[in-house]
Amino acid sequence: MPASPAPAYVRINYHSAYGQHTMQVPTLAWSSNQFTTWASGSVTDSTMIDDLVALLLPFYPSTVTFDNWIVFSQPTPTDAPVPVNASTFTGMDGTAGSPGWTKAVQLTMSVRSTNFGVAKYVFLDGASGNNFDPIRVADSAMLAVLAEVADTSNGWSAQDNGRPDTFIGLTKTMNEKLRKAYRMV
Repeated sequence: MPASPAPAYVRINYHSAYGQHTMQVPTLAWSSNQFTTWASGSVTDSTMIDDLVALLLPFYPSTVTFDNWIVFSQPTPTDAPVPVNASTFTGMDGTAGSPGWTKAVQLTMSVRSTNFGVAKYVFLDGASGNNFDPIRVADSAMLAVLAEVADTSNGWSAQDNGRPDTFIGLTKTMNEKLRKAYRMV
């Protein structure tokens, strides 16, 4: 099945001053609190997830708090996803120094996979810095996220089952669904 999150994925739940949000990130296979890695090893799920979320904090204002995560196993694309592990975050709040406008802002970081697909990381109520120009050259925070998801000692994946590999860009826009939910229209 194309664009299936199989064989596993993580749902990262967080909230802003305006609402609750969920980020879904595909992974390699999960078993016994471990993700398979691209280097044919394994990594503890909590370590891999906590390390990624710590690198996402600069994309959010201090009013965003990461709450918890849930790992879902889906061995084949036709299997129903099954929650297999979960935990809460401690002290994971946004760290953007000058976030600018954040209400209903969507940041989308696009990364090319090794299978030439595109992995997208969507940050809702993210820090715009009051600049909505697309970013085509990664800054240090974007490079840190890319290094984490592309690291072969981790098990992050793109939905085409390739390893995230090359930064494409980061765009900022107003999320229309959030604008309506927040009664901004």
